[in-house]
Amino acid sequence: MKINRFNIGMPFFRLPNVSCCLKRIPILILIMAIFAIQVNASTGCAQKITIHKNNVSLAEVLRESRLQSGYDFIYNVDLVKHIRSISVDVDHAELEEALKICLMRQPFTYSIVSKTIIIKEKSKGIPESPLVYFHASDIRGRVVSDDGKPIPGANILIKGSKSGTRTNERGEFLIRGIEGRLTLVISYIGYKTKEVVITGKEAELVIKIAEEEQMMKDVVITGMFERRKESFTGSAATITGDQLRAVGNQNVIQMLRSLDPSFIVLDNNLKGSDPNALARIELRGKTSIAMNTNAGTLTDQFSTDPNMPLFILDGFESTLRQITDLDINRIASMTILKDAASTALYGARSANGVVVVETIKPKAGELRVTYTGDFNVSVPDLSDYNLMNSEEKLEFERLSGRYAANGVGNENFVMLDRFYNERLKAVREGVNTYWLKEPLRETAFNQNHSVYASGGSNEFQYGVGMNVQDITGLMKGSDRKNWGARADLTYRKGKLNVTNRVFISGSRADESPYGSFTTYAKINPYYKKEITGKYVEQIPAGYDGRSLANVANPLYNAQLNSEQYNTSLTLQNNLGFNYDASRSIRISGAFQLSKNSATSISFISPLNTRFDNTAVLEKGSYSNGRTEGFNYSGNLGLTYNKIIREKHVLTGNARAEVQEVNNDFIGLTAVGFPLGVSGNPTFANSYLPNSKPQISTPPKTRRINALASINYVYNNRYFLDATYRIDGSTAFGTANKYSPFWATGIGWSLHNEKFIKNVDWINSLIVRANIGSTGNQGFGSFASATVYNLEANSNYFGQGLYHTGLGNPDLNWQKTLQTSLGIDIGLFDNRLTANFNAYNKHTSPLIVTLDVPGSNGISRYPMNAGNMTVKGLETNIKYSPIFNLNKRIIWTLGVTASMYTSKYAGFGNVLNSLNADQQRSNLIQRFTDGKSPDDIWAVQSLGIDPGTGLEVFQKANGTYTFDYDPADIKVIANSRPKIEGVFSSSIRIKAFTFNAYIRYNLGASRFNEALYDKVENISFADLSFNQDKRALEKRWKKPGDIAQFKGISVTDYTPISSRFVQKENIITGESISVGYELQSATTPWLRSARLQNLRFSAYMNNIFRLSNIVSERGIDYPFANTVSFSINASF
Repeated sequence: MKINRFNIGMPFFRLPNVSCCLKRIPILILIMAIFAIQVNASTGCAQKITIHKNNVSLAEVLRESRLQSGYDFIYNVDLVKHIRSISVDVDHAELEEALKICLMRQPFTYSIVSKTIIIKEKSKGIPESPLVYFHASDIRGRVVSDDGKPIPGANILIKGSKSGTRTNERGEFLIRGIEGRLTLVISYIGYKTKEVVITGKEAELVIKIAEEEQMMKDVVITGMFERRKESFTGSAATITGDQLRAVGNQNVIQMLRSLDPSFIVLDNNLKGSDPNALARIELRGKTSIAMNTNAGTLTDQFSTDPNMPLFILDGFESTLRQITDLDINRIASMTILKDAASTALYGARSANGVVVVETIKPKAGELRVTYTGDFNVSVPDLSDYNLMNSEEKLEFERLSGRYAANGVGNENFVMLDRFYNERLKAVREGVNTYWLKEPLRETAFNQNHSVYASGGSNEFQYGVGMNVQDITGLMKGSDRKNWGARADLTYRKGKLNVTNRVFISGSRADESPYGSFTTYAKINPYYKKEITGKYVEQIPAGYDGRSLANVANPLYNAQLNSEQYNTSLTLQNNLGFNYDASRSIRISGAFQLSKNSATSISFISPLNTRFDNTAVLEKGSYSNGRTEGFNYSGNLGLTYNKIIREKHVLTGNARAEVQEVNNDFIGLTAVGFPLGVSGNPTFANSYLPNSKPQISTPPKTRRINALASINYVYNNRYFLDATYRIDGSTAFGTANKYSPFWATGIGWSLHNEKFIKNVDWINSLIVRANIGSTGNQGFGSFASATVYNLEANSNYFGQGLYHTGLGNPDLNWQKTLQTSLGIDIGLFDNRLTANFNAYNKHTSPLIVTLDVPGSNGISRYPMNAGNMTVKGLETNIKYSPIFNLNKRIIWTLGVTASMYTSKYAGFGNVLNSLNADQQRSNLIQRFTDGKSPDDIWAVQSLGIDPGTGLEVFQKANGTYTFDYDPADIKVIANSRPKIEGVFSSSIRIKAFTFNAYIRYNLGASRFNEALYDKVENISFADLSFNQDKRALEKRWKKPGDIAQFKGISVTDYTPISSRFVQKENIITGESISVGYELQSATTPWLRSARLQNLRFSAYMNNIFRLSNIVSERGIDYPFANTVSFSINASF
């Protein structure tokens, strides 16, 4: 390739295309000859004219032209005066071009003599249009949609100039004076911009442009191949980047949940809006048992949520963290693959569904730069906290007996009485500290800046971009900073298409030094706020009662020089190619190299109150853990496509893939730091007692697979899919290294049948069904591998080894047999669209980690046990009551709905020990045949006896008792909603848009932890903490009281019963947004600023939440209400 040095140094100046100039010489000579014939013709007028006038006289337009050009105008005033009013829209046009437009369809011609323009009446022999006078031609045309409907108001621009027009109400346009070859650029909001080359010889054009959204709807992007949706038997939903950005400009996972009913993001009641926490996601229910592993173990470090869907980013497997941190402005589309026919391509990893993410690709043409700025303001949502004020809390303590002497000497009574009176005095003086606000920022400001530049020729396209994101958490000191840069290259030459993408990203996540938010919910409001003091209240020496103790100041530790943060760095290179060997055969391949590292550092000052009772040489701690990973993945595929006798369409795919994952971990914990030093391990006294630095090099995880798939369509009416894949993985036992997965499906396009084809109001009607087997490897890669670790200490024989996990060589693959039925409908010119899906997922065998006797030398062992079945329904319906393309007004209403149930079977007595652990841990879940993983287990309660204030239980045989018996525990309710989904409304009025998404969640039962922990079950020690108002207002106080909760003075342990389970219905304002888009074709000042379009958007996310019960949300980190603003500009 030759490089023009001049263009390298001067990027905005281009040398002319020599061949193009030579072609235009004859035209130039002809024009010069015509001008020479004219009397006193001149080509020296290069002034720029800008006129925007509506319904004005021709004389006024000529006067404006004279003022801007400096030329004199000579014309017959009487003739011009009788011309009807005209409208002129000219921006930075040459004087002669402006004159042509002003005199278009007028009975005048003109000539230029020196600096004078002479306008005179046409002779009768001259045709009406003055453009013919210059030997130019007119171009007439229509702009229509893919279904042939006219598109009014579409913008038609001549590329490289400021001239253009718009289509009328019938989608028609007329451009006069076309000279030579040029390119028309057709654009319209909601449609893909199209370029059409014009030679000037065309009589009339019919230009079809495709909807941006429709282009995505017509194709299913599987991450391996693209398939026509009309002949696809699987269930899939494609969401465009614009649709995501209509919901919000933040976390793409939270945006996606509003647009598809099957994609369920579970509320994280502990972590709330923590920017460093990851979401829990389910796609059509669970397929695995999520076991709690010991934090810090090798298995825990490298395993994932076994119910999480598989994420594919630009054709390669990705992680939830990478998708969460992904710049939303990079996304072109997200496709959710839901059932066996759509996910069997991914075999052993696809039982939970697949989410395929495609990023924006570079486009050919002139350099185009796009900037997006996203700005968010969040405020904490504390509306669900129902805590006592200082007066209420002191009264609750008095009634609960906190200030009653415990009988260990009279000095206790005196001391308790003194403290009560001191606190009462503080209450009377107005002390009522709202501790919840102390660790929080009043507002958190977040921002994301994204820039992407692309361009190139038809053969070579390039794109470079970067983004910087600064997320400020609601808790002070809690932040996350993400950054990323990428370079995209595409080369097309003949039958070969090669792409290469390089992506580098990094992050730093800081945890709040203020600790858990629940700490501040427990502090009593009658304590005055102290910043530097170690305690908010201290007990005099010698007091030996149980009612009082030193109360630590939670703000004290936050002021110390402690820190806790994580950093990460990822570098990826994706190389891919397509080669069209013939019209029917395509060979494709891709290869990815990925290097990643993550570091976690924590330093706790020796002054922290947690070290009050620790030896001096062990005060303060420093932890450092680092993970290094190197992965590669490669695939090679063959696609065959053939149309036979116009009625048969056959598509076949074959593909093979290999993958290897390598991870290394090194970590240490040091203790014993002198005062005043930072978190540098150099100053540490020793390692943590009985520990040494930990180095882990787990076995390499390798996967290999091969697949074949076929799609057959007959006469656009009947279609068939079939997929077969065989997977091999080191995650399973040596006796079961390989396993097959498969799927097959059929479909019927009823709308192409003769008996429906002539029904005008039916646009599409498709029935489909499929069945197949998929797998799950989300439980980690060590179930079949035996893992050892070194003992921290040595003996006479040296340093020993111990098991951290014993592998099961006979572990079978976890498989899910899926059956799916679906109907897709489009009615009334597609103003009403709907899809309905029913599914059944049967997973067998499950993989469970069970406790084993200690004599085996290990505590837990993975094995196959039982099965689980999920049955569900889902729908997505949209209707446009207003669909006026002429006025560009569209109003669309939508509703999504999802419901499913799940059930265990086949366990027998295998999980009895696990269920016993659940009961001892006071957990509400069990693993029992015929029951659901979402069931809530407890003893049935009949309420509080008005006479005694004690709870009355119902035994398994139906009798009543005051005695709690674990044998009476049974299923009380189910935590799954009966139905959940989103109501949506979308309005577009020309360039203005409005979108609203309101989530409903109905019929779920919830174990209300606030009732269990802060209203009742309050031990004597817990009386020193602040509690829910209902502990004072709704507890039994005297005989005859009708109350929901036990006596206020009862501090005994309360077992879990049905009294704490409530039915909950929720309505949430998930997203409300408005937007306005300006385009250069209709906004002159944008063209002056060299802007192609400019879009403004504003959002409100999670702005309200209505629930019929009162329960605390955001235990360790509060939830947030967010208002956002976004600006997008293309140059």
